[in-house]
Amino acid sequence: MQKFTILPIFTSLDIYAREKARLRKKGNPLDDFDLLIGATAVSNHLTLATKNVSDFERIAGIKISDWTL
Repeated sequence: MQKFTILPIFTSLDIYAREKARLRKKGNPLDDFDLLIGATAVSNHLTLATKNVSDFERIAGIKISDWTL
């Protein structure tokens, strides 16, 4: 029985690049790995569960759920 689905990142790279450029231009960059995680969530139409809402909410189109509240 498979408990996890592995998501390929290749479909997320366009969103990653667009958001990296947009955030850098605004002077508000995001760590590369966080940005890749967020871009993967956006490209797969997923909700990202995180306690680090303040960083991830900078990514356009992302849906976030803070399960620690």
